[in-house]
Amino acid sequence: MFPLSAQQQIVWLQHQTVPDSRAYYSSAVVNFHGRVDSAVLRKSVVDAVGRHDAMRLRICDLDSPVPHQEIVEQVSLDIPEYDLRGVEESEGRRAELLHQQMHTEFDLQAAPLARWMMVRLADDHWQLFMTEHHLVHDGRSTVAFLRDVLAQYAAEESGGSFLPVGAPSYQEYVAHITSDEYREAVAASVEWWTENLKDAAFLVEFPELAEQRSELFDYRGGQYRQSLPADLMAEVRTAAQRGGHTVFSAMLAVYAELCRRYSGQHDLVIGMPMANCPARFENTVGMMVNTVPVRLVIDPSAPCSEVGVDALAAIFEAVDHESAPVQDLVKALGLSGKGLDNPLFNVTFGMHDRPFPAVDVPGLTVDMQVALSTRSARFDLSVFVTPGAVLHGDEGEYGYELSWDYSTQRFDSDDVELIATGFETLLRAYAANPLEPIGSLALAEVAPSPRAAQTAPEVRDAVEEAAPATPPRPAAGQEDRADSPWLVAFRDILERDDIDEQTDFFQAGGYSLLVPKLLSRYASLSGWRPPTSLVFEFSSPSELEAASAARRPSAADVR
Repeated sequence: MFPLSAQQQIVWLQHQTVPDSRAYYSSAVVNFHGRVDSAVLRKSVVDAVGRHDAMRLRICDLDSPVPHQEIVEQVSLDIPEYDLRGVEESEGRRAELLHQQMHTEFDLQAAPLARWMMVRLADDHWQLFMTEHHLVHDGRSTVAFLRDVLAQYAAEESGGSFLPVGAPSYQEYVAHITSDEYREAVAASVEWWTENLKDAAFLVEFPELAEQRSELFDYRGGQYRQSLPADLMAEVRTAAQRGGHTVFSAMLAVYAELCRRYSGQHDLVIGMPMANCPARFENTVGMMVNTVPVRLVIDPSAPCSEVGVDALAAIFEAVDHESAPVQDLVKALGLSGKGLDNPLFNVTFGMHDRPFPAVDVPGLTVDMQVALSTRSARFDLSVFVTPGAVLHGDEGEYGYELSWDYSTQRFDSDDVELIATGFETLLRAYAANPLEPIGSLALAEVAPSPRAAQTAPEVRDAVEEAAPATPPRPAAGQEDRADSPWLVAFRDILERDDIDEQTDFFQAGGYSLLVPKLLSRYASLSGWRPPTSLVFEFSSPSELEAASAARRPSAADVR
């Protein structure tokens, strides 16, 4: 057994709190056009699972506050195959199979935490469905795994020999990032972020669009998919190169300007997924990605190209300090957040820039579709950018695909379509007028929010005033109980003697990954372990005592 990484701990806690959510499931569809030997393809997948230990991980040691993981040496891998040639309404049947593939629950105690399905749509068209739990996967790893599968398939089809690319195991990666030397580097990154994020307004609000959430973040979500044409992206590339930056920094600058207009906030913190892959581990498969808070201060009078350069500098700085786990930053910054909301950022922007592997099989072409919607969201608003060349594995003229994932507790589909349309409008104006002030671009089409004059604190005050009342107080007399199990557990875990029955766990220094330890301590005192979500719903000892009394099963129920 070996411990979960810091990033895996976040994923595991989400599963404990909202077990029905599929926010941390990821699916891709790989299209094969040409002759396919399904038996060889299946064997290539099975063999690749045997080579990559992350694909054979299971969660164990469930009695500890935070569990461990172990590698199963041999797994039984079933890859079903469906032939839909000649089937009436074959597209509907394909959609049913894909839904089943994406939404069937994973048993975290059983390996593998990934699954595959093969579907034949025509004589020369196959699809491979691939779904992975984020405990064992990130986008970079998906491409590395598929590269391994397709290289073996090509070798076996041509009668040649296959030599897999050597890579350290995922278990070695976890040992590396938990070493004292690596933790020293993490501490230095945390210190840098703490200084960089001083006095930041962490959350971006959309007061004219978004609902104000008044309940536990439940990961329910939707997705809007957007295609940006090749000619537009060629213009963006030209403008970015002339301005001394990149396509991605240009898109990030436009996204930040869009957020500024809708929120009225000039100082923005945007989450950005980073590979977080140390040297030597480039070909290792497993969960490594870390999402870091990128801070951008947008001056609407600054030329577009200047904002793009600032965004590029912020990206480079984030890469230099990408190892800092979110939970370490939250603790160092003294932040608190009720529920599962990330107190560092609620909007993200990322790009999948690892090219899809080429397949050297005559008469066979392969491409991929990623970021399929699971009707869930990890944040209020997330944008995932995929260049067309990444999906198709060549240097052809392709546009970009954008996936806008959003919380349905905050936005409706019309809101997100409006935001996405505004993004494309601003991007076109940016490419055409890279020397113009970014705040003046396309004002008629993408107007600032009517509340744009408000400062970030004023926006937050408005949000707080609109928030619902606090949960009902506990029954009379309950608040007078001394040394209740919850009170003792709070004091033990937070290591503070000044905790009282009204203390809010998160405002007193608690954070999400301390919740399992709090629950274990409470269980040792009371003999009952409540569901993880209880602490996010009720966060003071008095509220938790009342809620526990109402929800704890009676002795008769246990019998």
